[in-house]
Amino acid sequence: MNRKERVLAAVSMRQTDRQPRDFHACGVVLDRLYGHFGVQTYKELLQKLNSDIVDIRGIVDPKWVAPFPKTWKRADGSTVDYLGFCKSVKQTVFGPVEEHSDYLLSTCDDLEEIKKFRFPKVEWFDFSEMSGQLKEYEDFAIMASGASVYQHPTLVRGLEVFLCDLLAEPEIARYLIEAYADFYCDYFEAMFAACPGQIDILRIADDFGMQDRELIRRELFEEFFLPHIRRLCDLAHNHGVKVMFHSCGAVFNYIDLLIEAGVDILDPLQPNAFGMDPEHLKECFEGRICFHGSIDTQYVLPTGTPDEVRAQVRRHMEILGGKKTGFIIAPAHTLQPDVKTENIIALYDEIDRLSEII
Repeated sequence: MNRKERVLAAVSMRQTDRQPRDFHACGVVLDRLYGHFGVQTYKELLQKLNSDIVDIRGIVDPKWVAPFPKTWKRADGSTVDYLGFCKSVKQTVFGPVEEHSDYLLSTCDDLEEIKKFRFPKVEWFDFSEMSGQLKEYEDFAIMASGASVYQHPTLVRGLEVFLCDLLAEPEIARYLIEAYADFYCDYFEAMFAACPGQIDILRIADDFGMQDRELIRRELFEEFFLPHIRRLCDLAHNHGVKVMFHSCGAVFNYIDLLIEAGVDILDPLQPNAFGMDPEHLKECFEGRICFHGSIDTQYVLPTGTPDEVRAQVRRHMEILGGKKTGFIIAPAHTLQPDVKTENIIALYDEIDRLSEII
């Protein structure tokens, strides 16, 4: 099996030759790993780690053709991008981290004024060169990411204000949700049409969970967000593309709704969040959805020893793994600067070792 075949078999709960795995890391961690392995490209790094999926965002993107910059700098040094997101770089003890720093619509309470905001448009992109560029990664399961129906509205409105909107200003909330959902439907429709048969997974990322509960009660999730998640699932499936839904935190009470909407892969199985233990999820949803992630990025990877990392890999492979199971093992989040290189190596070495014996 090549990487693509392995991942798609796991998503469909079919026989694989080994456990598929995935990898995501921030820039600081990538630079460390490039040096550790003596490689220069992201593809070479994925090959060193035996990763089966390539997320093409930032690797193979459509060409920017709008008559203004994709990102521009403000007087205070922060940046604003075409999505309307303000970001600034913060220095931490582990290295620089880019964070969202301001919310352009947080003080606007007039829907007509909000409608004047420059929301993103698919016409700003040219997808015509992507198909040729993707041929370099045709051995991998190719994932297109970036879709959001909840988190991106919060990044122009502010989380607290947007959550209040759901009850106090529902028309504002609906307008913001639809503005981003419409854009992502148009954007990925254009991408899939330009790259027929080449993209395997659409990743929707919306963090609906806290450590111990959902941020939004189930009925509001169903009313405001689930219809747009279903739209994206239907769009992807019409092009033969599987759907991964990412949400950190405790989202157990949404999982059956996500399955019903058409989600194929649940990411990331944050194991320390309430209700998200791999044993519990397997008991409730085995065979109905493919699991992705599960290796703890809150405690084990940043503060544990290599032996503790290996122990968690073994436990989760015993629970979820096997050649006929819907499981793609990976860190439970993008690896941050506080994760030590030796723990990353231990993670992927142990996956390799166990894959040889399952």
